[in-house]
Amino acid sequence: MMLEHWEERFRTGPLPPVVLLFGEERFLVEEAAQMLRRRLEAQDPLGVDVELLDGETIPARELVERARSYPVAAERRGVIVRRAEHLLGRSSGAGASVLADYLRAPQPTTVLVLLVEAVPERLRGISRFLRNPKQQKKAEQALARAPELWRLLLREHPWVEFPKLYEREVPSWIAQRARRYGIELSPPALEALLSLVGAELAELDSELQKLALYAQARGLAELDVEHVLHLTGHSRTYSVFELQRALTEGDRVRALQIAQYLTRSQRQELLIVATLTRFFLLLWRLADFQQEPPAPEELASALGVHPFFVAEYQAAYRRFGLPAIEGALFALQRAELALKSGSAPPESVIGELLLSIMGVVGHRNDEHAL
Repeated sequence: MMLEHWEERFRTGPLPPVVLLFGEERFLVEEAAQMLRRRLEAQDPLGVDVELLDGETIPARELVERARSYPVAAERRGVIVRRAEHLLGRSSGAGASVLADYLRAPQPTTVLVLLVEAVPERLRGISRFLRNPKQQKKAEQALARAPELWRLLLREHPWVEFPKLYEREVPSWIAQRARRYGIELSPPALEALLSLVGAELAELDSELQKLALYAQARGLAELDVEHVLHLTGHSRTYSVFELQRALTEGDRVRALQIAQYLTRSQRQELLIVATLTRFFLLLWRLADFQQEPPAPEELASALGVHPFFVAEYQAAYRRFGLPAIEGALFALQRAELALKSGSAPPESVIGELLLSIMGVVGHRNDEHAL
């Protein structure tokens, strides 16, 4: 059974005898596992009732024997198994049978935590399917075809999946995580952080912790873009964030100056490509809303941006136009391949990229002027 409100349950609620943690967002899986581990260790004064095991090396029979052992000094014994997919993928044999028997009648004085890195393809995103009434049938079909041990766990025991966040979900995650650390980010600050750091949750969390410490030391409740640029080692004048803005405003000279600085002095050519790819993908998605534009709040939710930026993205869409946006995406793809293959100097690749993007826009504007 899918476990809702798992953070509250893991911190203070009754812990189940078996819990399964899995998903593509490994940072969140590990965070949940550490929360459980700290809870179990806090109840273990002698440090003997929490075991960490590896599912690739421990036989199922030995795991069950350890799980059936009684605690020595704590009320509950903790058994945490990493890479548990090596145990769960076995659909037959004595080991699978022993583990299945245990899952049907687990030891009540043990908390068995199964951490899975590799999830069967058909079960990826199962939590999203179950939450969507239109996907219920698909979810049931996936469960019916899953290996027996997976079916037992997903149907009879609490579990939490951390599916890969959609790009549009990352800004909300950043805002929520910032509030957890006691800070607010202004919309430009949030956008700058995402542009500079990327969508990797572990890296975003690390930067947010730095920002929280910075804010606490200076008594700040809200941080603006200058704070983000400063803490991530960028200047307001020369950053990927400002490069994107220069392109949006059609300032060719400033865009080339910023790009030259970032490639020669900062070696940030891959960050440039990643940031601009995200930017033009957002513009490309705007094409779906041109016939009947929704309210700014609805459009912001669909794009995964703050409503503060909707007008800016709409203006950029009108400036570039769909053909130029598609051309920019192809140019970015070529640039990424060239950078990764090392077929040309980074400065040359980025310079050609920007000239390609701005040349298409300039040509389009010239046509409109005629």
